[in-house]
Amino acid sequence: MAYISLYRKYRPKKFADVVGQDVVIKILTNSIISGKIGHAYIFSGPRGTGKTSVAKIFSKAVNCNSTSTGDICNRCSICKSDFNDEIDIIEIDAASNNGVEEIREIRNNVKLMPSHLKYKV
Repeated sequence: MAYISLYRKYRPKKFADVVGQDVVIKILTNSIISGKIGHAYIFSGPRGTGKTSVAKIFSKAVNCNSTSTGDICNRCSICKSDFNDEIDIIEIDAASNNGVEEIREIRNNVKLMPSHLKYKV
């Protein structure tokens, strides 16, 4: 049996699973339902508050083909896909990407249009 760290094993898979961030979830789901997605979102806060989990769910929810509640459907190909397989979803670790060259490369990649998703995240 492979070892999986607890934070990965029990990471929320949809907005309904996120605990303690009701206001944030409401704001994000309302923006998805209304179709008014901002050009940038900053998730900040202490370690363990769900920043990465909410960002991952949000990136799938904005691109979900059949969302009506603002949450992911877990049925379409986008919701079932792995983050490592998506070219339009880029996860940036600020702790390791803090050099000038890394930031320039990220900035140049962000300028490109999404290849097959609605939004580049």
